[in-house]
Amino acid sequence: MDAHRSQIPAGSPSGAQTAVAGVALAALPLVLLLAFRPWGLAFPGLVYLPVHAVLEVLVIAAGVATFAVQWFAAGAGAFREARALFIGPAILAASLLEAAHLLAFPGMPGFFGPATTERGIFFWLAARATTVVALLAALRISPEADSRILGRKRLLTTSLAFVALIVALELLLPQGRAWFFVEGMGLTRLKVGAEGLIMSAGVTGAILHGRDWLVRREPVSGKLAVALALTALSELCFMLYAHAWDPANVLGHVYLVASFWFVFDALFVAALVRPYRELDALRAHVEDELVVTIRQLRHTTEQREDLLRAVSHDLRNPLQVVVLQTQRLQRLPDERAHRPAAAILAASRRMDRMLRDLADAAHSESGGIPLAAAPVPLRPFLANLLELSDGALEAGRVENAVPENVPPVLADPDRLDRILANLVGNALKYSHDRVVVDARTADGQIHVTVADRGPGIEAGDLPRIFDRYYRGQRHEGEGLGLGLYIVRKLVEAHGGRIWAESRPGEGSTFTFTLPPA
Repeated sequence: MDAHRSQIPAGSPSGAQTAVAGVALAALPLVLLLAFRPWGLAFPGLVYLPVHAVLEVLVIAAGVATFAVQWFAAGAGAFREARALFIGPAILAASLLEAAHLLAFPGMPGFFGPATTERGIFFWLAARATTVVALLAALRISPEADSRILGRKRLLTTSLAFVALIVALELLLPQGRAWFFVEGMGLTRLKVGAEGLIMSAGVTGAILHGRDWLVRREPVSGKLAVALALTALSELCFMLYAHAWDPANVLGHVYLVASFWFVFDALFVAALVRPYRELDALRAHVEDELVVTIRQLRHTTEQREDLLRAVSHDLRNPLQVVVLQTQRLQRLPDERAHRPAAAILAASRRMDRMLRDLADAAHSESGGIPLAAAPVPLRPFLANLLELSDGALEAGRVENAVPENVPPVLADPDRLDRILANLVGNALKYSHDRVVVDARTADGQIHVTVADRGPGIEAGDLPRIFDRYYRGQRHEGEGLGLGLYIVRKLVEAHGGRIWAESRPGEGSTFTFTLPPA
């Protein structure tokens, strides 16, 4: 709709000219009919009755469909178009009066009385007046209006009560009256005047709705303008016919069918098509925003990963210098330097683990951790790890309980070193007793356990201890909160899984699985 507005400026004469040309084209059959009128054309009575019935049924069906579309759409919360809510029940009332007209028409069964032209015209005029007045009144209703008066049940009840009132009024009138039609003479002045009044109201409504369409470029207003213009043409036809099966009568019903179709189309657009277009436009906007947001997040993530890699790589180079110089201090004959050198070496190795954690965290988020898997015998591997880590880890408090007969695991030795060093280091930090490392075969996997007798892990911390940057209540302020997160990522990279079991006051057991070689 907005795009259309941008292409055709409000008040554009081309739109008005097109509308006028369309109405003129629709009026062409009426002009031709008037040109041939002196020839006395007439429909055979037997043919006219079924034609009239079919055209009336089409009008009634279009009216009921118009009401049904807005009723069920509004009931489902699909839209809140105040004009459609108002017009729908009014069109239903007109359709019911149209049905009364059809049944009261000569040759039909009758409607609470005989089937006469006079009774048929009464219900006809009531139906036409209801339609035109409703479409005129819709001009005073904003599409976004939200009034209790416009409640759909209230409007439906009012419309049905109005129909009942019209039917009751007609039944109270004299049966032999000839207000609108006199047999052998045709239409009365009252009938022609009533049709002319309705036609004038239709023309006025068409102009006002058309002007509204030219200003706002809203399809509903444009289609209602066309519907009222066709209604005016229809009323002009019904001012001209001399008898029931006059061709002007048939043409008037054709115009009426077209008029009701445009009302249905207008409310169908208001109730279903426009909300769908708005939703589709909103979806496209959200998708565009989502694409931009995802792109920005990806760019931010890449920048963060690049920073982590750069920091971890650039800091490890000077750290290696510190480690080498510390090892030279340990080889000096002066034993007074050995103790501080050992402390520096242990701190340097802890820092190295942190930097490696940062690097692996970046790897895990950018598509996976590269592995160089090979068969690794667990017991000798753990013994070698404890020997090389002595000073960084209190290897004397770690018990290597891995059985000799446990099959080798298929793992990346460097990553497995990280897994065990992190788990054993955590266990030693939180326990002053022995830490036991064990392994067994179960379910086709090698289960490795690291158990301590420390204070245990609080129940609230246990489900989250493997989350990134999570630092539980017992944490003493050291580290980055990445150690157990990296352990989980490394284990999962090997195709295994890891979990923890703990009872406060009794200790904790961490178990992870690896595939056998």
